[in-house]
Amino acid sequence: MANLARRLVRIASIASGATVLLVIAFVAYVQLTWNRPVVRPVVAMKAPLDAARVLRGKYLYERSMLCWNCHGSQGGHSPAESQAGGRVFDLTLVGPGFGVVYGSNVTPDVETGIGRWSDGELVRAIREGVSRDGHLIFPVMAYQFYHGLSDDDALALVSYMRSLPPVRNEVPARRLSFATRSLIAVSLMKAEAPITQPRTAPRAAPSTEYGEYVAWRMAGCAECHTPRDPKTADLDLGRPMSGGLFPFPEEDFHTTGPNLTSDVDTGLGAWTEEQFVTAMQTGVRPNGTVMLPFMPWPAYAEWDRNELHAIWLYLRSVKPVSHRVAVSTFVGVAANARGPARGEAFYRSYCLTCHGGKGLGSPFTSVALKDAVRDFDDAALVRVIEEGLSGTSMPGFKNTLSKDQIRDVVQAVRSW
Repeated sequence: MANLARRLVRIASIASGATVLLVIAFVAYVQLTWNRPVVRPVVAMKAPLDAARVLRGKYLYERSMLCWNCHGSQGGHSPAESQAGGRVFDLTLVGPGFGVVYGSNVTPDVETGIGRWSDGELVRAIREGVSRDGHLIFPVMAYQFYHGLSDDDALALVSYMRSLPPVRNEVPARRLSFATRSLIAVSLMKAEAPITQPRTAPRAAPSTEYGEYVAWRMAGCAECHTPRDPKTADLDLGRPMSGGLFPFPEEDFHTTGPNLTSDVDTGLGAWTEEQFVTAMQTGVRPNGTVMLPFMPWPAYAEWDRNELHAIWLYLRSVKPVSHRVAVSTFVGVAANARGPARGEAFYRSYCLTCHGGKGLGSPFTSVALKDAVRDFDDAALVRVIEEGLSGTSMPGFKNTLSKDQIRDVVQAVRSW
């Protein structure tokens, strides 16, 4: 019995020692290999700088792909702000804890932006996730979706970025967790496949094929509305557009991309195409509630009707999936405070995109709220927020916010 006990202790000690050695070896392997360069050629490409191409790139950047939401230097509040990067993405509480990354400077500044990048290097970064120096870009940059972007559209983006005024802004280095470095080291997080042949888009027409291109490549529909593995962030391609699995943790609210399949109970099965178009262009759902502009309807409001019809055709072609996502919830000040503090939180959630910081305006509205409110007393302003303004993109919030919440918003606006 004593000999058996000694043998078991010895076996356990050997196993523990081997485990420790394996852990040390794995940690060393990760540290030595996670940041290895991605060796692949850069395809020679040239972005045309004519006005039509720049305008197409501006449309993609501002109204479709919403690049400013990540690359804006003031946190992505408006496409009018400098695109010099620096927005913080704190992902320490997302999945396994990915770390902290920053939106990059995409202005033509030579020292801190894209001034030294070739057009081919920029297209490779957008579509494959490989930086100029050959390192993996963290996939908060949605290159897994842009991988299917056509050459013409990718180069139009480059044309537009070249047209931006250069801004010197040194963005901090990313801080990736060991879990993220491990995923990169074992190639569970990796660049997209090299693109070496010309890539074209379906003809811009009201068709299922073009709708799929818009939903997956030109816009963020698939990015927010398709389930992901919470540990690896891999897309569940067997359930496209069936809604997210976990919420996006914003400052004032947590929200999840809803189910867009034609399932009647949990998706859009009971919606008509006209209701879908109305929601995309005005932010108002069939039940009269207003969507958070986290779903960027103010930008999509200017989409061509053919694009919206094409997306509708595509969504109707996708397999219906029964998946009820978590409802959006308000947190922090928006949930717990009262008065102007809560009003400002609701303003950030619903009004900031269109009306800008402190009501100073944005490209999505022609009226500076800070000035416009002087023409209304508090009761009249409450009515405007409740009912909206006909002939404008301002929706009514009477089915979305309570009268007390709207009064708090009015107090916040008056305090500026």
